[in-house]
This record gives sequence, structure tokens and C-alpha cells, in this order.
Amino acid sequence: MMNLLDKLKYDLYKIYHPEIFQGRYKKKSYFEGWYFKIINKEMDYALAIIPGISIGENYKDGHAFIQLLDNNGYTHYISYNLSEFQFDEGQFIISIGGNYFSKNYMKLNIDREGTRIYGKVYFTNIVDLPKSFLKPGIMGPFSYVPFMECFHGIVNIHHKNIGYLNINGNKVDFTQGYGYIEKDWGRSFPEKWIWIQSNHFGNDNVTFMFSVAKIPWFGFHFRGFLALIQINGHVHVFATYTNARIKLLKYNDARISAVIEDKHYRVKFQADNNIGGYLKAPGKGAMTRVVKESINARLRLKIMDKQGRVIYSGTGTNTGVEISM
Repeated sequence: MMNLLDKLKYDLYKIYHPEIFQGRYKKKSYFEGWYFKIINKEMDYALAIIPGISIGENYKDGHAFIQLLDNNGYTHYISYNLSEFQFDEGQFIISIGGNYFSKNYMKLNIDREGTRIYGKVYFTNIVDLPKSFLKPGIMGPFSYVPFMECFHGIVNIHHKNIGYLNINGNKVDFTQGYGYIEKDWGRSFPEKWIWIQSNHFGNDNVTFMFSVAKIPWFGFHFRGFLALIQINGHVHVFATYTNARIKLLKYNDARISAVIEDKHYRVKFQADNNIGGYLKAPGKGAMTRVVKESINARLRLKIMDKQGRVIYSGTGTNTGVEISM
């Protein structure tokens, strides 16, 4: 029988540590996935690795998985038995079939279905998301709402890579390149959403993430959004819960343009989409949906204070873009 005291301790602990596995007691209609994106020093090769689990209506039909996507549009979805998924209860360390993932390194050993990838990449100079009681994670006070359809978390806002991967016979050295880690968990991805992420602005230590979605709420819906900007270790969050506003949002399959602002800053950005690949996405825990994602889009970003002074202006490459609207 489940120890209720242990469950209560775990439920409280995981709120303040969104990076760890959140689904210890979930038996149906549940997914959880971590998104690792790494790029080499030359910034001409980017790879996203997405480990996770999927549990639909029946726990026995659940599985673990690793999805792959690179900036050439290559994708691959590899299923594993749920028993091959292991996790640490106190920190973010997971393993799937001999592959290991944490906030400090990942080790891949994939030899399945024509895909052979092996090697280790370590993460250094990690920029963490600042936390507080009201903001235990990027979702702020919404982190405490247990019935959210989908939760979002940031693991590493920005880090440097050390190591290489042998990818189908080609050795790719990621040393001195950059990386980023985030995650999602819950029942389903939103009905509609846009997501953009880049931390590859040349030699600048800059990260940008933006997400807007249709959020169900007590039988109704509202448009919720999150945006994060990190410049040289300084992190600023724009979100529904910070009273920030989306002043402009235009999009089609090729381009997203937006303006967001709060009482301190005004941010303009434009993402020009590019070649992408199709990834599986969750609906009621099962990976039955499909979304197109690119990680080779170009992002033009400008940040100004309310007096119009430019704080930062730059162009991000190998930008991740998803549009499901």
C-alpha cells in the first residue's frame, strides 16, 4: 500500500524541484519528457534529444522513449519498455535502456532501428533559473495548481558543452558549444501553442524562450504565456502571472512576430522558420499526436527599456520553433 506520508513529502518536494521526475505515483493518462538541445562550437550542427515516458489509459501499455531531432530535419522515435526507465527520487537523474540524463551530463548508447549514437557530453557553466516561494519554477504560482493540463519546467537555462557523440559513424565534437534543457509533464500538450527557444547568439551568453498556449481553466480557457530572457547570467521572466502582456502576435508557418512588455522592458522578436521534422506529442498521456518542430530557425531579438534604450539586440541561430495553432 502506498505510504501516504511519503507521497505527501514527495508531492511537496517535487514542486520546488521541477527538474526531477514528477510522475512517481502516476498510473494512467500521464507523460513526462525532458528536452536537451546541444550545438557544436561552429554552430552548424544542433541536436535535440528528448527522453521521457508515456502512459495512456492502461499502465501496462505505457512505454519509455527517446526522440531525436537535428537541424537537418532528421527525426527518430525509439520506444523502450517502461521497466527500462529508472529515476532518482531526490535529484534529476534518469536512465532509459543504458542512456543516462541529468542536469550535468548525458550519456547516450543507442543502437536501435538503424540509429547508432554513443558518447558523453558534460555540461558546465550552468545558468539556473532563480527560485522563490512564489516562483518555485518557470510557471510561478501556477506550479502549485495540481490540475493543470500541462506543466513546463526549465532545467538549464544555458550551459557549455564538453564531449562528443558518435552519430551513425560521424564523430561530432560539442566541446565549447552551448546547450539548454527544459521539460514538460502532465496529461496532454495544450490544444494550441507556439514555442520558441534559442541560446545560440554567436559568442553572447544569451537565452530566449517564449511559449503561448490555450490553457483550460474551470471549464473555460485563457491565453497564457511565458517568456524568459537571460543575458550574462541575469534572468528576467515575462508571464501571465507577472502581469506582462503580449502587445502583438502574428504568425504563419514561415514566421512569428511578437512584442511583449512589462513595466520595465519591451521585447520585440521575429522568428523565421525553416526545415523541420515531425515529433510525437502527448494526448491524455499517449504519444498519439504529431507536431512539426525545427531547430534551425533564425531569431531576431531586441530588448529595450521603457525609455527606448536598447539593452540587447542580436540574432539567434538554430532556434527551436513549434507552431500548433
